[in-house]
Amino acid sequence: MSRGTTTWLLYAVFACMAFLLNGLGAVLAPLQKELGVNRGDVAFYPGLFAAGLVIVGVSGGPLVQRIGRPTALRVALGMLGLGAVLFAVPGRGPTLLGDLLIGLGGALLIQLVPALLSALHPGMAAAAVGEVNGLASAVSVLAPLSVAAAIGSGAGWRVGYLAPALIVLALLAWPLSRASLPVAPRPVAGRRSEAAPVLGRWVDLVLAVSVEFCMVFWAASALGDWHGASAAQAPALASLFLVGMAACRALAAPITRRLPDGQLLITLCALVAAVGFALFWVGPNLAAAAVGLAVTGLGVALLYPTTISRLIAAWPQAPDQASARAALGSGLAIGGAPFALGRLSDAVGLRAAYLLVPVLLGLLVARGALGAPRLRPVEALGELDDAQPEPPRAE
Repeated sequence: MSRGTTTWLLYAVFACMAFLLNGLGAVLAPLQKELGVNRGDVAFYPGLFAAGLVIVGVSGGPLVQRIGRPTALRVALGMLGLGAVLFAVPGRGPTLLGDLLIGLGGALLIQLVPALLSALHPGMAAAAVGEVNGLASAVSVLAPLSVAAAIGSGAGWRVGYLAPALIVLALLAWPLSRASLPVAPRPVAGRRSEAAPVLGRWVDLVLAVSVEFCMVFWAASALGDWHGASAAQAPALASLFLVGMAACRALAAPITRRLPDGQLLITLCALVAAVGFALFWVGPNLAAAAVGLAVTGLGVALLYPTTISRLIAAWPQAPDQASARAALGSGLAIGGAPFALGRLSDAVGLRAAYLLVPVLLGLLVARGALGAPRLRPVEALGELDDAQPEPPRAE
């Protein structure tokens, strides 16, 4: 696959968004201490980020059709930059507004970048989308490490979280404004699959994203609460969850070729994640909990890519609209489950509240066991040209 300047620019801006999304979990604990609020209050920050995904999920498709993909991409870049600047301003008001703008900009990128890459590489769309997803996962690992290093050096979490993103965005602004970007085609008319399979696959996506971001946003706090990890240690060790995800996603193509049944793959991944979570939750020391996080990441890694591939397979004639619905589901999941976990932890403690994760995994497995429609092999991850990457989660 030939990667021109525009492709590399899209890779870079998507990776920057993934850095901001997955780094948010590393800054919640120091932000909570700085603002003097409880964990439930600071849980509102992931919820605001998710609100951006919900807004784009509802209105992103018509908006992109109206203003065009090139303009929408530049709007997304501007919102990311302005949001990062506001998030750096001390005080709850500016940080909340900055968080919302980062969420809106990130949500637009989640919708736009896969479509743009598919238009730039029509014969190699799956490869391009897979590459940007893998790069985003790798860069996501750097976010908590950067925060940990900045805190450990005394520079503060803002330097580790916001400075790298702002520098990259500033470097990308000019070349992206001059880049030649493909415009959006009109949706292709056609009949969707039946409503029940579409709804079921959307529910699977919501459950998968809920699990992922409960781990992304609260793992660092758990290591501090349960094992006394320092402010610098906690985000560094919590990054092992992202390391596990990145390692597994690097092997996504061979794994999915061997396991083309999407529902079976979801079940196996959920079971691996459950084993890792058990070690994380009951581990007697910091080292055991950290290993559990890495194993959990291995299991969670392919849940989102597989569930979104199944969702898009149910609506292949309108991938932009399917992507917008996926953004809506991701936003509801990111805003709902981690927020509920944070609020619940204020009432019953973080360890008890974290049992929400195996409940979500159990529901995901139960949906398949109770007769969720199975995929034909062609619908498996890696075979879909219109497959979409995660929110950077992060996805």
